[in-house]
Amino acid sequence: MIVPDFMMLAAACAPAVHPTTLSAIVMQESRGHIYAIGVNGNYELLQQPSSFNEAVATAEQLKKDGHNFDMGLGQINVKNLKWLGMSLSDLFDPCKNLKVVQTILTHCHKQAMSKYSSEQTALQAALSCYNTRNSNSDFTTISVQEVSSHVIVKVPALVSNDLQETLQLHTERPKHIIETESPLPSSEESADAFMHKASRVSDAFTTEEPSSLER
Repeated sequence: MIVPDFMMLAAACAPAVHPTTLSAIVMQESRGHIYAIGVNGNYELLQQPSSFNEAVATAEQLKKDGHNFDMGLGQINVKNLKWLGMSLSDLFDPCKNLKVVQTILTHCHKQAMSKYSSEQTALQAALSCYNTRNSNSDFTTISVQEVSSHVIVKVPALVSNDLQETLQLHTERPKHIIETESPLPSSEESADAFMHKASRVSDAFTTEEPSSLER
């Protein structure tokens, strides 16, 4: 496939999320690998997919075998497919995947803004919400239309001195399963915002309780 430019893709597919914030999420979750699959638990893929067909086939087999796994740029969990009304293949479409990231993050950010006066604290809370919400929690009890209605909420830029790397999307097979140093400010909350402690695999939802954030 022709690999799209990230900034153009972000503007077209997730305009309600500041590109700096979206880039940080995608960098941490998948390192920009469009076909990334992160399996939660003890199972580990021998290699990452390098094509759309390979990614879909791998995901279908993992689902058939009952594995819990995350897909694509934003590492969206398989358990979210039903309420999103999407297929496995949809999440390997970079634009559709970023739209899901926007849908979830804007919902989380609207909730966080009602609790925290600091913009960056609210953003960190939203990032934590994005990553640690169990797929059987609040998101499955509301409609996609309701969540999508929050798209007008503009998620601000993530402020960090470490955000220097320009994100390049790719389809190449990485040497190792996705695991990177966090580009976020060093704190317990920011670490929890992206990493699955049990499996050390980045994902969009974990089964852990979200860490508490002070005002």
